[in-house]
Amino acid sequence: MKKLIYIALACVSVLAIVTVIRSMGDNSSKTQDYYSEVILTLFSMKTSSDFIITLPDSGAGVKLTTIIGLGTEEGKAQGNYQVDEERGEVLLDFMHISVLSPTTSDNLMYFAAPFSVSNQGSGLFTYIGLFEQDLDNQTIRHLDSYFIGDRIQLNEMGIYGSKIELSFNQHGDKQAYAETPTEAVHLTLGVDDVMPTKLIKHQDM
Repeated sequence: MKKLIYIALACVSVLAIVTVIRSMGDNSSKTQDYYSEVILTLFSMKTSSDFIITLPDSGAGVKLTTIIGLGTEEGKAQGNYQVDEERGEVLLDFMHISVLSPTTSDNLMYFAAPFSVSNQGSGLFTYIGLFEQDLDNQTIRHLDSYFIGDRIQLNEMGIYGSKIELSFNQHGDKQAYAETPTEAVHLTLGVDDVMPTKLIKHQDM
């Protein structure tokens, strides 16, 4: 009787080990098959690299994981983050992605796009991001950010040469932030003509 019990226990142990090994193999396969749905949807690149937004204040990276409103004017790529006790959300406005220059000899392309950052507070902070797309390595790198305002309404964004022209509404001095912003603002940002790595306000260049 004891022999039968020992044999049964041994069989159970072997089955448990086989199950663990198979599970490890399945997880490895899933890791190898991973690709960024955001990059595939927006740039038609099937890559395991993620689209990471660098938070301007903390320098923390936020992975964009979800496409919201695809095919509409409100289309966004969304990602959530937590830095220490702060939790928040990043939304990239992919409907305003603007290519800054032709593809370089190194197969790099530069583009600008607005994104917003919100946390537990009431603010919605909008930036223009500068990005580098590496076509060979199928990666996207966030190079720089320029702060536009809190709870603004972006109307237009266009590229003229190496200049980024922006038209948006912000809240006036006597306006409550709960109201729709009505003060019209026109802003021009510039980048390096040869190798863009930083956004600069036009009159400061």
